[in-house]
Amino acid sequence: MDWKKEWQVIDEEYIKLVAKRICEDEINEGLTTVLFRKKPTFIEKIFFRKLINKPYKIDLDEIGTFIWGKINASYTIEEITKLAKEHFEEKIEPANERVIQFMKQMHSTKLIMLFEKQESD
Repeated sequence: MDWKKEWQVIDEEYIKLVAKRICEDEINEGLTTVLFRKKPTFIEKIFFRKLINKPYKIDLDEIGTFIWGKINASYTIEEITKLAKEHFEEKIEPANERVIQFMKQMHSTKLIMLFEKQESD
């Protein structure tokens, strides 16, 4: 199997996941800033003690703000992508790749959790 097909299979499984925010955020002038803390290193504990409790910030653009607002433990990544396509039309294309990349970055930096959607009876 070539690597492109292999990644397509992974992404097809990935888009069925649901995302949930696990950090704080704030909204300034309609755009979101994600606030998070990371575990300080030994050097940071010694030399940068005053900065340890200060949150790190990630400023999101218009598309990131829209996607972040949909991360609420009820939409799958596939559903968020569809909503983003409807809202931004060609501005977000290629939508699947952009939304998946955003989610992967947020998940790898431990700003969101991903889990399988529970089917309701």
